[in-house]
Order: sequence, then C-alpha cells, then structure tokens
Amino acid sequence: MGGKTREQDWSLIEEQLPRGWRELGVEMGVIKRRPPHMGQKILDIGVALRLVLHYVAQRGSQRATVAAAAAAGIVAISQVALFKWMAKIGRYLEALLTRMVIAGQYASEAWGGYVLVAGDATTVQRPGATGTTARIHYALHLADLRPRFIRVTDVTVGETTRNFDPEPGELWILDRGYSNPPSVEFVVDRNSDILVRYSRQSMPLLDVHGERIDVLSLVMETTERGVARERKVYVRPANGRMLAARLGWVRLTEQDAKTARAHAQRDRVQDDEALDAAEYIVVLTTADKTRLDTGQVIALYRARWQVELDFKRKKSIEDLDTLPSFLPQTVHAWLCAKLLLGQIALRLASQPVDIPPCGLAPLILPTAPTGPDPARSRTRRRAVVRDAVRVGGHVQRASTRQVA
Repeated sequence: MGGKTREQDWSLIEEQLPRGWRELGVEMGVIKRRPPHMGQKILDIGVALRLVLHYVAQRGSQRATVAAAAAAGIVAISQVALFKWMAKIGRYLEALLTRMVIAGQYASEAWGGYVLVAGDATTVQRPGATGTTARIHYALHLADLRPRFIRVTDVTVGETTRNFDPEPGELWILDRGYSNPPSVEFVVDRNSDILVRYSRQSMPLLDVHGERIDVLSLVMETTERGVARERKVYVRPANGRMLAARLGWVRLTEQDAKTARAHAQRDRVQDDEALDAAEYIVVLTTADKTRLDTGQVIALYRARWQVELDFKRKKSIEDLDTLPSFLPQTVHAWLCAKLLLGQIALRLASQPVDIPPCGLAPLILPTAPTGPDPARSRTRRRAVVRDAVRVGGHVQRASTRQVA
C-alpha cells in the first residue's frame, strides 16, 4: 500500500471528525511545543489520535501499534511513549466525543411535539476487577437511535440526571434509578420534562395539601387489566418546592403479570406486597397531559429499553466492556476512544461507502507499506459486501457494491 493511498484512507477517518478537532488539541494543551533538544516526536494531535484509535480498534497490544506506525512511516515512538499518551489524551477524546454527538443531526419527529431521549448508565470493569471500574452515562434519541449524550466517569459518580444536559422541548425517559426528587427538579429547571419508573424507596409523592400518598394502595385498587390510570401528584425536593407531576399506572395482562412475578422472584423478592406490585407498571412524568395522555406515557416508558439494547450491542459487538488497562487515566482514554470509533463508524455508515466494522483499523494505521496498487482509488473497490451490516441497531442488507 503506497503512502499516498494510506493518507487517503486516514483522510476518510478525519472527514468524520468535527470541525476544529486539530485546533482543539492545542487549545486543551495536549499538544505543546517543546525545545528542539527534548526530541519531541509528535507535533500534530492527528498522529497521536491515529495511534490511539488504532490501538483500540485492532484489539492488540500497544507494542503492535507502535511497530505498525514505524513500519508505515507514520512515527517512531516507544511503547512507553504510547502508554503516556493514553494516560493524558482522555480529556481531549471526551471533548471530541461530545462535539461529535452535539454536531449530529437529530430527528424532529416526536410524540406531542416532544423530542424523546432515553438515558441510562452502564458499568465496565478492568481485568481482574471484582467491582465497577468506570461508568458510562449515555442517552440516545428514540426517533433515530442516534446518541444524544455520552459521558464517562469513575465509579464514584452515581446515576443522576445531573450527569446529562436536558434541553427545552425534550422528554427524558429514565429507569427507576433516577426516580428521586433532585433528579426531577434538575430536569424541570431546564425547561425539559422527565418520565421515570416510580420507586417507592426514593420518590415520596404528595397531594395538593402536602400529605404523603400511599401509592401502593392507590395503584392496587385497580383490578381491571390493561387499562391506564393516572392521578395528579406533587414532588417536593429538599428546598420545599412543590413540583406538579402525573402518576400513571396499568395492571399487566395475566401473561405479562406472570412473567413479572417470575422476574421478581428470580431477584429474590419474597415480600407478598412487593410481588403483588410487580403486576403493575407505575411511572411518573412531568409531561403535559394535553400533549401526552396516560396510555402514551406508559407506552413511551416501554421504549426506554432501546438504550438497554444499545448497551448490549456495544458490549457484545464493539467490545466496550473489555478493558485492557488498570490505570484510571488509561481506562478513561480507552473508553472514550472506543465510543469515538463507534461515532466514526456511524457517520461512515450513513455515507455511500461500505466499510465493515473490522475494516476500520487498516484505514487508521496500515501495518506496513507495500507496492502501489493502480486499481485502487480513494476508496477501496475490490471487495464485495453481501452480508448484513449492522448499522445503528438496524440490520441493512448490503447491495452487490464494491467496498469503499
């Protein structure tokens, strides 16, 4: 592979990055000019980014990456030098990842005029760990299943809406881990709305007079199945404000109720009252009733599972949970780089080029130069993709086209 072709391959990756990505490295102090006698080898953030992305994409070792970089004539650095870059580039990768998500074009289709956002957090572990190493706070647009927000934190940062950035006109759909007054207040204060699974332990609800509502007794008065009910309630954060909300619930069908009870028993729930409560879906929302009725609210909560499925895809297909490192700084950089590769792949998938997921590493950093291939142009056109290509959670059948 000639040098010209290698640079054209890498330029395809660069085209997917947000504007100003190279200048951002200088602004954040990741790239610093040092005196000539210090022998600084990487003067361009693009070179460092290229090495880091290749290391993450090719599932190999740092030694293999620096060897491939030297063989391809990119840069000659030691394995220790690459390790140091992994330790310091995480903050830049996180900023770059955020810019890519913000720059995305989000679909405007929504129920009642709301932009629907499903959010949650997932954990990853380093090799040999018995507990959580890092936590990824993640949200996506339900309209097109594209990422809305991504943040990587250490284990000390728990699940709260403060990890996200709600905007006016959005409806954030979250699980019961976010069912507490501070999380509701944070979203409402940003002129957004929230829809969460109700939690008896963390979400006390009040009536208009400020009296505590016995939610379980209220819900279990409903004997008919499949009929959505609701009641106006209030949430009171620590500052004493009374935030109006809607409590909605529905009793599951007999078959669904049987499945829900089985899941509760599997989770070692022994209390009879808790087992009875498993037959009901109970949610809380601040969404306007004139925009979404009770049935729509409960149906939307079920759509939250899309973010769970996206986590499963990222861990099973993209190896998001296979941390190769132990140090917090390198773990953070590795996760951000892995998510950044996912964003690059999504953008490539939306263009008239067919690159299988395993084909990203050779585009970033070829292992060694070979002779020029006159049949190659800017995009590779020799292979033919016939298999189904997974793109953004959908399965698309590739036509008999040449691979770009």
